[in-house]
Amino acid sequence: MKRWRYAPCVAVAALAAGLYLPTLRFGFVLDDKHLIADNAFVRDPWSPLLAFAHHFWYGVPAAETYYRPLVNASFALNGRILGWGPFGFHLLNVLLHAVNASLVAALSRRLGAAPWAAGAAGAIMAIDPAASWAVASIVARVDLLPALFVLVAWLAYARRQGEVGDSTRGTWRRALTVALLFLCALLSKESAMAFLVVPVLGLRRMTARRGGLGSAAASRTDAPTMLGCLFAVAASFGLRRLAGVGLVMRWESMDPFVNPLAGVPFPGRLYDALRLSGRYLFYLIVPIGFSDPTDYAAPPRVDFGVLFAGSGLLIAVVGVFVLWLRRHPVALPLGFSLAAFLPASNLLVPIASVYALNFLYLPLAGLSLACGEVLTRLTRPGAAEAQPPGRTRRWGLVAAPVAVLLMTLSVREAGIWRDGVTLATSWTERFPHYAFAYGSLGVAFLDRSDPQAAVPALRRAVAIDDRSAETRFNLGLALMLTASDKKGLDEALRFTRSALDLNPSYPEAHVNASRILLRLDRPAEAAAEARAALDLVPGLEVARLNLAEALAGQSLKDDADAQFRQLLAADRGDPRLRISYFLFLMQSGDRKRARDVAEDARRDFPGIAWFDFCLARVEAAAARRKEALALLRSAIAKDPAARTWIVEVDEFKTLHGDPDFEELAHP
Repeated sequence: MKRWRYAPCVAVAALAAGLYLPTLRFGFVLDDKHLIADNAFVRDPWSPLLAFAHHFWYGVPAAETYYRPLVNASFALNGRILGWGPFGFHLLNVLLHAVNASLVAALSRRLGAAPWAAGAAGAIMAIDPAASWAVASIVARVDLLPALFVLVAWLAYARRQGEVGDSTRGTWRRALTVALLFLCALLSKESAMAFLVVPVLGLRRMTARRGGLGSAAASRTDAPTMLGCLFAVAASFGLRRLAGVGLVMRWESMDPFVNPLAGVPFPGRLYDALRLSGRYLFYLIVPIGFSDPTDYAAPPRVDFGVLFAGSGLLIAVVGVFVLWLRRHPVALPLGFSLAAFLPASNLLVPIASVYALNFLYLPLAGLSLACGEVLTRLTRPGAAEAQPPGRTRRWGLVAAPVAVLLMTLSVREAGIWRDGVTLATSWTERFPHYAFAYGSLGVAFLDRSDPQAAVPALRRAVAIDDRSAETRFNLGLALMLTASDKKGLDEALRFTRSALDLNPSYPEAHVNASRILLRLDRPAEAAAEARAALDLVPGLEVARLNLAEALAGQSLKDDADAQFRQLLAADRGDPRLRISYFLFLMQSGDRKRARDVAEDARRDFPGIAWFDFCLARVEAAAARRKEALALLRSAIAKDPAARTWIVEVDEFKTLHGDPDFEELAHP
């Protein structure tokens, strides 16, 4: 009945959305922070339009190698409409996946699958674990959006083929529709180029299925559609060039810390890529678990994994070609799936991360469509529209436990994206020789303010691959935060300076080196590092603060005072500046100005106990006992930890023995 013809699409959409509802509680993880949470560009009022003039990573330090303006525009609009917290971004990812699953069901039906088989194809797309990373990672929307546009373009293409005798105007109009949708897919991700396989393979007439919608796959591709697709490719290349983005990513531009294949010379790189491709292909077909114990620092060799993967890819290519020659309709979705897989295999071009299961999302769409075709073919000839009750029950007995298993695996796979520590911990377990996994785990612990846990993870990352300046810097930072003696600070300084050896233009490393040198009481060297940071980023406030403290440490009081005044003039909203300036004035013996700074800060930051404590120091130094005690009581009321500060301050020695003071200091 017509009123039920959309039921499979609605059902698989609900299934896909319900399965991934737990991701709505997830936060920003990994690249989500760089591209969304910490990227001021996406919050620019005109960023949805300006995205077309910039590369994908615009606004954060990254290589200009990708051009995905529609994804950036979607982030900008997502934040404006649903808020800048992670909930709204995860929600849109879930909805996109639900729509894509329903589109697979609709397209499978359009291509001639039986209704139940089309629903099964959509369900596979909805619950297969190979889709988990694309849904759970916000930035992996770069795979959800192109899939959306490719599937809609394919629907428009199949609709054109299913209408024989269409007018010339209608032919060109629909060809233009396919071309525009294909262009949108290309502007979402480069691997959408795989859609070209569909009209190319469609040049050969496919065999119509009796009793099905064979005409949808039976007509050959018309010239307007091919011309439109070629125009879309040319337009996407033109926009990339106008934005200053290269057409092809090169191996020499790839960071070997993130993709260790970049550090492997040819032909060893080919062997490693083949071996890894075999793991991806196997997971796409049997998504039980994905891991890789390969040590890419070891000499590459031809082993069983290389031969297995090479044979599998060869069989897949030959199989699609033979099916195409035999005019079998399944050749189109299988050909698309293979074409979508190859760009993510490191065989043709390098990819940003050596492990990225979200790249399997487009191949999964093609494989799901192929399943719809195969399931329909498994029915008796002429029975494509409905399954006999007995056979339906048998299929159900087989499909139900498989579906439950797939859903369980999908939920578990998506769950590793709940936070940075969970994700990176999972990566270190699955990829024990992947330096980036350990580096990410260290950063996740630093984000949690747990530098003690970050140190061993970052040490392991450096031990695996010592070519990353950022990882050395992070290790130096973690060591600085955990150092309790000169030995610890010396080690922190060594790793921080080794990061500068790899990347001299690293302002944060100069800043941290300056801070460590201040703690080591080497103010002259600290001042030099702070000035180096300011040369790179003139307005870097923390570098200027370090410089002011370093100048004070060299007894250059006038120069230090000038630096502090400039800092306060530029930013009066940072209480740390007031604290540093107060301490400088107290050490300089200028108690009058120290009082003024403390009083101003106390008015501006009434909830911070430290400024009551600072003013109490001034009053105690001036022998104003009553006022000092009142301020100490106020500080302790705001923060009980203020009691522990008292014993470290010389100004309060004059109050020792006073009963009221002793009651405050030692209740």
